[in-house]
Amino acid sequence: MAVVNKIRSLLRQKKGDEAVSFLLTTAMLVLIFVTLISAMIYIMQYYDASYLCRRVVRSIEITGVYDETETRDIIDRMKNSDLEDIDVQVDAAYFSGKKIQLRQTFSVTLTASYKITILELGENPIVMNLPIRVKVAGMSEVYWKS
Repeated sequence: MAVVNKIRSLLRQKKGDEAVSFLLTTAMLVLIFVTLISAMIYIMQYYDASYLCRRVVRSIEITGVYDETETRDIIDRMKNSDLEDIDVQVDAAYFSGKKIQLRQTFSVTLTASYKITILELGENPIVMNLPIRVKVAGMSEVYWKS
């Protein structure tokens, strides 16, 4: 019975109550700040992927040809190291081979992933893959004769 009374008296004491409240509030503010920074970084990666996709579309518009090696070269030159598993798909009605006729529309879909490290303990960090998918439409500017 004496132990129960001792525990009750400890729970009723208010010493250090404000310190605990301050620490919990500070921890929550730091967590919110880290979450906002991570979200901003993800948004910047999305804009980078969007820019890559627009450059590929413009290249196809100017040349009138979807060349996989040129597309891969553009991506390798312009991508940052944070984007992984970049894949490009072009949907078009081809004139012949990979040529796209004048004023023929096409769309380029770029998919990638961005890894956010949540917790790093030792050699095996806990990461979360966030997908990025960008679709941009274009129109060929080259006339191909039959």
